[in-house]
Amino acid sequence: MIRFTGDGDYFREIDEERNYFLIEAEEIVEKIRNRLVKEKRVAAPKPFEFWINGKLAVISHVNFERKESLQKQLEQTILTFDSWDEGIRYKYVNLLKEYAEEERQLFLNREFHAFAVRYDQMFGNPAYEPFPLILDITHLNQLYGAVQKHVTTGFYSELEKIMESIQTAFNKLAIDAYEKESVNQQEGFQKKKEMTEKEVIATIRDEAGFQRIIQYLVACYQSVTKSRIEALCPHFRPYQELQDVLFKKVTKVRKFSDAYNVHVLMNKEIEEKFDSIMYQGFALGTDEMVESLVLSPVVQKYKGIVKGLLEGGVLVGDGSK
Repeated sequence: MIRFTGDGDYFREIDEERNYFLIEAEEIVEKIRNRLVKEKRVAAPKPFEFWINGKLAVISHVNFERKESLQKQLEQTILTFDSWDEGIRYKYVNLLKEYAEEERQLFLNREFHAFAVRYDQMFGNPAYEPFPLILDITHLNQLYGAVQKHVTTGFYSELEKIMESIQTAFNKLAIDAYEKESVNQQEGFQKKKEMTEKEVIATIRDEAGFQRIIQYLVACYQSVTKSRIEALCPHFRPYQELQDVLFKKVTKVRKFSDAYNVHVLMNKEIEEKFDSIMYQGFALGTDEMVESLVLSPVVQKYKGIVKGLLEGGVLVGDGSK
């Protein structure tokens, strides 16, 4: 990835808030170079960071007066980088050449090119919360290949829906990782966030973990949105009947907090049921499927729990009596 810094001249062709694939950056540099020639202007070199394998490798700059490509200028910078010995310098140059060639070949597919750029605009942005998630070109190609085969209409018209599905899948991954990590009060939120990011990255780098994410993504793309659950619940009669029992009957014989806790646990379990089906790679393409495979079994389970409360049972954390 190439990340132009805010130092030096401003160029309208460069968005300093995002990363660029090498091929993108080279095209931008060429546009700027041609414009400067037409305008008979000279511009100072533009600084940029070069990231490889998720790590900042070197800080360099591109000289618009030189005819060499951005890649060639970067290779020369690496080969003369005093902080590395010769073996490391050649290692990074060879990696750069290898990745650049792979990128050029993959970007011949215009749909993949659009997919990769849009992904990075959304999830690679340094301001993305809870943290930016930069994937290498190989992982991006796996994501693209998995979902592209299920696109039934025009790919470009479906691109934003694909991105929404990726966001849902990665949000779920981040939530699971966040809940998994535990820190003491002194370490605080920032420490937990850092541990969560490491856990997410480790899952992605694990082949089985990444395939599980892909399975969730593909199912999610073909399903009604997860947010649809919130709209379906009020109109699903068994759910509403159980809510009536909870807040009209249980509250008469138990504390309001007991009824409310059951309500919270049930809704959480409904979402978890949806997620578990996504992880199995099974799509829920209609409202009716969500009602029968997600809402119905969870509501049926909680009917027994609510009955137990009315009969004097004790509610514990997992929703059993």
